[in-house]
Amino acid sequence: MFKTTSTLCLSFLLFFPVFLNAQNWGLGFEAGVGLPTGNLKEASSGTVFPELSTSLIYEFWNLPIDLGLSVGYGMYGTKLEKRTDLYRGFSDELRLRRNNNLLSIMGMFRYLPEVDWKLKPFIELQGGTNYLYTRYKIRESRFEEPIEEDRDLANWIGAFRLGGGLKIPFKTPDDGFFQLKIMYQDTRRVEFLLKEGTKFDPEPQGGGSFSYQPVRSVLTWIQPSIGVVLYMDVYE
Repeated sequence: MFKTTSTLCLSFLLFFPVFLNAQNWGLGFEAGVGLPTGNLKEASSGTVFPELSTSLIYEFWNLPIDLGLSVGYGMYGTKLEKRTDLYRGFSDELRLRRNNNLLSIMGMFRYLPEVDWKLKPFIELQGGTNYLYTRYKIRESRFEEPIEEDRDLANWIGAFRLGGGLKIPFKTPDDGFFQLKIMYQDTRRVEFLLKEGTKFDPEPQGGGSFSYQPVRSVLTWIQPSIGVVLYMDVYE
């Protein structure tokens, strides 16, 4: 289901600019936070999944629908260790910083029912993918270039989101609108690392190796968000 929905949404978004009139484009900026539910809530030990996203939205002038593409990023965990045993024969203190990251790429479909209100409700469907990856950097200080950097674990997973919200027009409606939204996300199971999911196992003579304890779970969460969409002057 997730693969089919995501493929249809993204494929349609690749082709719809060919037949649209360039007149109702909006550029959106949004801040939200994913609050885990179900198995993810149990597996993530209270971790939340913040997301900052930007989107390109097209509003059909003669139909009650919007189409768009959204790209979001969030860091759902970071950990700093100061160690003197990362390399054999080197005992100076080094900073080991590890960040857990989430990138989302989602096609968007909105339906806006006819209402005689200033606030415009909408129902929204999204389909796409989430990319979870954990990176680490080792430096002498926070201002130095990394001695070593790499990814510990990275995985792609198809994602489906469903929800709705409200458009709140600006004082000058032709300039854009604010939006309040709440979405539910579901995926298949995927492995990813949490803040405490990586350990360093030192060796007696110095140096050592990393060991990993990834979580395997669906990414189910409820995501409230607030954002703004600015209309763009685009003419054919």
